[in-house]
Amino acid sequence: MLFLAVSCHLSCSKTPIDNREPEKPEMTITSMSLKEYPGVESEIDNPSKSIYMTLPFGAKPGKATIIYETSEGVTGSPESGSMVDITKDVDIFLKNSEGDASKYVLKVSVGKSSSANIRKMTNIEYLVEGTVTDDEVSFELPYGADMTSLTFDAELSAGASASVDFSQPTDLTSPVKVRITAADGVTVKDYSLKAETAEIETAVRGLYLPAPHHSASFSSYDNARKSIDLMAELNFNCLFVCVWANSKIAWDSEVLLANSTYSSASDANMYAGYTGGSGDALKDMIDLAHAKDIKVIFWFEYGFMHRIGGVNYNDPVLAKHPEWIGIGNDGKPSNYNSNDFYLNSYDPEVQEFMLSLMEEALKKYPEVDGIQGDDRLPAMPRNSGYDARTRAAYMADKGVEPPADFNDAGWVRWRLDNLNAFARTMYARLKAVKPELCVCFAPNKYPWCEGVLMQEWPAWIRDGVVDLLTVQFYVLPTYEADVTAALGYVSENSEKNLLNPAMILKNGSKIMDKDVLIEQLQFNRRMGTNGEAQFWFDGIYTDYVQEVFRKFYSDKAAFPEF
Repeated sequence: MLFLAVSCHLSCSKTPIDNREPEKPEMTITSMSLKEYPGVESEIDNPSKSIYMTLPFGAKPGKATIIYETSEGVTGSPESGSMVDITKDVDIFLKNSEGDASKYVLKVSVGKSSSANIRKMTNIEYLVEGTVTDDEVSFELPYGADMTSLTFDAELSAGASASVDFSQPTDLTSPVKVRITAADGVTVKDYSLKAETAEIETAVRGLYLPAPHHSASFSSYDNARKSIDLMAELNFNCLFVCVWANSKIAWDSEVLLANSTYSSASDANMYAGYTGGSGDALKDMIDLAHAKDIKVIFWFEYGFMHRIGGVNYNDPVLAKHPEWIGIGNDGKPSNYNSNDFYLNSYDPEVQEFMLSLMEEALKKYPEVDGIQGDDRLPAMPRNSGYDARTRAAYMADKGVEPPADFNDAGWVRWRLDNLNAFARTMYARLKAVKPELCVCFAPNKYPWCEGVLMQEWPAWIRDGVVDLLTVQFYVLPTYEADVTAALGYVSENSEKNLLNPAMILKNGSKIMDKDVLIEQLQFNRRMGTNGEAQFWFDGIYTDYVQEVFRKFYSDKAAFPEF
């Protein structure tokens, strides 16, 4: 018994042998960051071997440097410090000293915006852009607008949504609350939508009618009636009619006959082929337009220009007065861009000829509402003034010959003063015939027009001889900058709202893009211009152009008094 007890004690107290292998250290990524995005935290999910990183809203993922740490004895590929493409999942392979492998996947996303703003809002019915403040969007709709059923096009912060459907009719006879929710689904912002109607607008809404060889819109009484009806339907209120181009006038002119080789006054009438009505195109235009409350302004398009493309000494005016051609510093006929050739604008006889044509127009058509000089009146190519008569006038005034350098400051100033004096004379003589006449000009943008065509229109404004300034803003990419600059020149020299921007609605066969047309009209409205004028008439036959003006000119506008 003693033996058995001892034996049992010895066998039971023996420690069992553990044959299991020791556990291997876990292969993990313990930290992860991107060098290019400091401060962006990572979420490491070891069970799924996934790493999540969210970049700030607005980040544009591309190549980035990964910086990471692993558990002891583990290496990774690509190595920490490597450049990787985070626009897609990045595989990171881990390996220990015994050859075991594991894979983590780095997933990078961009956070959603917390911005809940209305950036821009436009009424669809009247193409009016709202004024957006911190908590309000207000609309000034045209006179007579229906505020009970308005729809809108709204530009919100990226990914944001609105509590109302802006494309559905909204009654803004009283304010409407709208809540904007940011893309993050958490941030919200409340806006109040408001609208009011303006008093009846006072503005010039013009259309340019070129010479009849460019347009048949007024080639007959029937065409003229239909054209005026369309203008009235679209609520335009001013027709600028070309009355002088290519040495032809728009009426039977005794002044032109006396200063040309035309055999009769009718031979010089650009509307000689006009049919129907009174037989007088201008009389019918004025009568039809006035019956629809549309003003008519005679536009002397060619002004002092002789011809496009070269000098023609058989031209009826130049054949009668070859001494009227302008001369440049090279002794050749002066021209702009080797294309537009000019009569001598500094010559008193040429100036008197042009003034006499304008006065004749007022005597034949006393009901006309205005007369307009173009970018060629008063104007002259920069290198001009080297004809015998102008040289003699400068010598008599200054005691020296004109400088060979046509950009000499004193010589430039003398010639600018000559043309500015013409503008003053033109204004005075026309107003003497009809005081309420609108005397206006359509120059190019300043200072380009002074540097190229000697047009110093800020001086005309300063001298008080401009009732309306329809500057030709035909360069689409710089339209807003050019209008803004012109408004500055006007405000520096007058307190009157003179600027009526000319827009290039039709350029040859090309019609202005619909979106550009809307943008320019909206810009004019924001800047408070005196309406605008469209070059040229036939552009309004395009369906989408009519659609835009039916909305933008939803009601009539009163024409300014001069």
